[in-house]
Formats: sequence, C-alpha cells, structure tokens
Amino acid sequence: MTTANDVLRKLGLLDGPRRVLVIEDQVGWLNELARVLESRGHSVVQMIGVLEVNSDIIEGLDESGKRIEPSPRVSEIDVVFLDYNFAGRKHNGASFLKEFRLHSKAPVMGMSSDRGFNEVLEALGADFTMQKNRLKFALFEGV
Repeated sequence: MTTANDVLRKLGLLDGPRRVLVIEDQVGWLNELARVLESRGHSVVQMIGVLEVNSDIIEGLDESGKRIEPSPRVSEIDVVFLDYNFAGRKHNGASFLKEFRLHSKAPVMGMSSDRGFNEVLEALGADFTMQKNRLKFALFEGV
C-alpha cells in the first residue's frame, strides 16, 4: 500500500519546504491537496487551468477563473501536481507537460482519474503518476 510519505518522498517533499504548483480543475480536491501540502510546510500555487507556459512564467487561472497575478516563475517551482483535463483552451496536462519539460526538470506527479491519461503523462515525462482516488487515499490516511 502506498502511503503519504511514499508519495511525498518520491517528489522530494520530505526534504524541507518546497514551492509546489497544483493544476487541478476540481476546486474541492485542489483546495484539499493544497491544505495537506501547506500543513507540511510547503508553499502552494493553485491553478484550475493554464493559459501559457514559457521559459519564464506559467500563466494560470485561479479558482474563480481569473488570471493569477503575478504569474509564478518556472524557475521557482520545485514540484508539480498535474491533472490531465483542466480549464483553459490552449493547454491540457499533456501540452503543459511538453512545454514545461523544455524549461524545467522539477518532479511532476500526474494525477488523472483516468489511467490512460496518466500513461500519456508518464510517456511525456511525468516522474510519477497515480489515479486521483489512490492519491487521495494515500495522502489522507492518517491526516
């Protein structure tokens, strides 16, 4: 059985505070995941969608659908939790990951509800993938 510490260890989240980007369109899960990560001392940037990613910044949408200001810098992100389907017309998890990987080697956890989408994310360079229900179980056991 995968535990919260297993997931966090794989992502380097047990080695001290990190800046974590969570891209997830289900606002309840977005907020829960952010709460867990923040309770462990990490700084979390939450997005329900991505408008643009380049060598400098990640332009995203907050939970109300408004552009996040200021946009986080790619170089400031230590870890990414990435859903496959999310808000925004230009990017989904696959297109975001392709572009992000051109500019960063930060660990990426793919977390789709669909195993097939997780396989796509893994093939494109996600370091780890887990279906959302398994990830939720791993992170919330004992929390």
